[in-house]
Amino acid sequence: MKKIIRNRAFKALICVIVALSLGAVIAAYTHNNSTPLSSATSTVLHPLQKLSSYLSYKFSNFNDSFKSSKTLAEENSKLKEQIEEYQNKIIDYNNMKKKLGTYEDFLGVKQENPDFKFQNANIISNDFENPFASFTLNKGTTSGVKINDPVIYGKNLVGVVTSVAPTSCTVYTLSNPKMNVSVYETYTGEIGYVTGLGKTEDRVYCKLPGLKSGSSVSPSGIICTTGNGGVYPKDLIVGTVVKLESSKEDGSSYATIRSAVDIKELSEVFIITEFEGQGVITITGD
Repeated sequence: MKKIIRNRAFKALICVIVALSLGAVIAAYTHNNSTPLSSATSTVLHPLQKLSSYLSYKFSNFNDSFKSSKTLAEENSKLKEQIEEYQNKIIDYNNMKKKLGTYEDFLGVKQENPDFKFQNANIISNDFENPFASFTLNKGTTSGVKINDPVIYGKNLVGVVTSVAPTSCTVYTLSNPKMNVSVYETYTGEIGYVTGLGKTEDRVYCKLPGLKSGSSVSPSGIICTTGNGGVYPKDLIVGTVVKLESSKEDGSSYATIRSAVDIKELSEVFIITEFEGQGVITITGD
């Protein structure tokens, strides 16, 4: 080792390295024109400068890209919030529009029948086995509701209250087999009664049995209440005749009636708590 250090060639190499280093420092501080020494230094450092510039550029682009991604994420989040807000406004608008339509119909009924007293109510549950046969409302005796009060939607008969609690009541619809409503066909004037057909797949249906052999009742005929019996006011719309059939039991004819109301679409109804003639049994027709 000592021999290497004492070697003249090694000493010369050390001197060259020191000279190059000093030349680089002097060139940096004096800013003189290029010299062989500065050129050599530049040649050595140039690749490192290029690498440094490249890394700086890439880092800058990455930083910009990162900022852009963050900005886009924030904008997307704001857009989603706006879309959700607009969707809620549309839902509120549609609900309000539907409610206004309901109250417009109610106002028409009230103007035509000033003796009617109403209680609005919301459907809170449907019959599990047959949602078309009965449902429960959120109004009861504390709101003046009682058994046999008719339930309507616009001018259309929906059903009747069959049991009452302080804050709720049960309603049988026209498709319930326990229903029995005195009706007439508006074109022919024929009188009869309708009763529920029981479980149905898509809508409330009832039937008008006991039609005479020469009956003029036909499909598209409109069926309304007669007012007989004192339970239902006169001229509430029950539904429309959809077909005529013959009974397999006795051969008599009967009409199938489709309710004027789609129970699936109902959320709010009106209970008629009082009307002129309520509880008074009357008889019309033959």
